Amino acid sequence: MDWIIPMEPVLIDTIKQGSQWIHQVKWDGIRGLCYIEDNNINLYTKSRRERCQWYPDITERIILQKCKQAILDGELIVLDEHGKPSFHNIMSRERIRRQERLKQYLKKFPVQYMVFDILYKDGKDLRELPLLKRKEILESTLKSEGMIHIVSDYEEGDTLFSKMKQKNMEGIVSKDINSPYISGKKHRSWFKTKIAKEIIATVCGLKVKDNEVKSLVIGEYKQGSLVPIGSVSSGLSYKDRTILFNSLQQLKQETSSLDLNKNTDDIIWIKPVLNVLVSYLEREENGSLRHPVLVGFKEFS
Repeated sequence: MDWIIPMEPVLIDTIKQGSQWIHQVKWDGIRGLCYIEDNNINLYTKSRRERCQWYPDITERIILQKCKQAILDGELIVLDEHGKPSFHNIMSRERIRRQERLKQYLKKFPVQYMVFDILYKDGKDLRELPLLKRKEILESTLKSEGMIHIVSDYEEGDTLFSKMKQKNMEGIVSKDINSPYISGKKHRSWFKTKIAKEIIATVCGLKVKDNEVKSLVIGEYKQGSLVPIGSVSSGLSYKDRTILFNSLQQLKQETSSLDLNKNTDDIIWIKPVLNVLVSYLEREENGSLRHPVLVGFKEFS
């Protein structure tokens, strides 16, 4: 069975409406494509990294019904202590490089496989079939139990999105039920709508190169002290960069307002007087923001 480049949803701000669309939970994990031939199972990430030996909790539990060959598409996830998918946890599993550590991580970070498509079955390429038909084939082919799940479909995208927002999840994926499986993003059939969170952060430093501000080093107040939460460059306009660079003489200070345990030679520290509104998707375990985007500047304090 030849390698198939996975189909990827296109990011949009709205939610698709109409009876031709089904909606699914957007799982916060990593893509997993499973190639099954007789009793031989190979598991790949979307960049074609073979990961079979590192996820025995998945590959040893996949059961096909009346079928010897199949290619499955889905998401590998690990839940946190609150029962919510954790990107940090799945990446902890993904970064394992020594077999002697695997047993410990199998217990600490058990993986679940959320399967949402089938691309091939017993010598037949299914990609040209409409999604609705592929889902029917998937339901009759894969045994959904334990750590292996067939992803549920929802008719009301707005309702699902609201539920995901209440649960602090990543978002939803909307799919055209008539669509074939098209590798990559050059299509108008799969879309993802993410739930952005927002935070008011304090600018503590600037990364400057070639007389231009490249990004803002930001922090948040906790118990009266500023703690680092990363840096943000997306959303920073040319006008913003120019104003900040021209204001450096008035803003800069010799020492950092943040407690950082890494090299900061490329940062110009500034007085913590400028606040910004930043949107982000999730927070890492250390508090850093994932995919931060500058929404706008707040007033000087």
